[in-house]
Amino acid sequence: MKYLLADVLVYNDEDGSLSRVDAPDEELQILTGTANAIMQLLVIHHGNVVEREVFLSEVWDERGLQGSNNSLNQYISILRKMLVSQFPDTRFIITIPKTGFMLSADIPVQPLRAERKEVISAEKPRHGYPARLLCIAMTLLVMTLCFWSVVIKQQQDRTPLYLLTRIGKCPVYTFTPLADVFRGKAISLTQAIQHEGNRPCLNNSVFYLHIQNTLFYDHEGRLVLSQCSLTKSKARACRTLYYYKW
Repeated sequence: MKYLLADVLVYNDEDGSLSRVDAPDEELQILTGTANAIMQLLVIHHGNVVEREVFLSEVWDERGLQGSNNSLNQYISILRKMLVSQFPDTRFIITIPKTGFMLSADIPVQPLRAERKEVISAEKPRHGYPARLLCIAMTLLVMTLCFWSVVIKQQQDRTPLYLLTRIGKCPVYTFTPLADVFRGKAISLTQAIQHEGNRPCLNNSVFYLHIQNTLFYDHEGRLVLSQCSLTKSKARACRTLYYYKW
């Protein structure tokens, strides 16, 4: 599919090509497979943060490749340099510290419809169109159900929660109990990443914390903090922060 970025740049996510509107036949650059996969995520989630874990999973892991934060940073730098070389006054990619990257919401992104052949289209029957819509809707529903079963809902339904602390009026739960000697460390890390990630307590929201025990001994490890809105005591619309110590 083709997208119009900033009203001047045409991006084709199928072949990774970039061209200017005023010179459509002159390709500025063809992105590599990895760079194109990163660009796709940024465009699809335009105006929203794409977390580092999502990049590493969908760009590298799902393609059978070995990724790292350093690799991600290098490709983001390459994309920025390429865009800046053409549009020096436009800030396309924004870094969200310790979280991920986003395609700036200030930049308009418009999907471009493929050219249609009217004669052929007119001859095709239209009765199959509702069936395609139903298929797409069912696919999205299945994907949504799978997401909740894997992430928060599965934990809520099958695993007891343990109150660690509160951020404002919002409770912070862990999925396993923490020894008293570790609670202070866990609370301080939670408060620090919550403050740095700018996740204030909101009405009807709750935090879920997963922390690797190695962090309590000042070794390398990971902390994951998810803030979710609640509907009928069930988590919805979660946003996640990650903390790494290497």
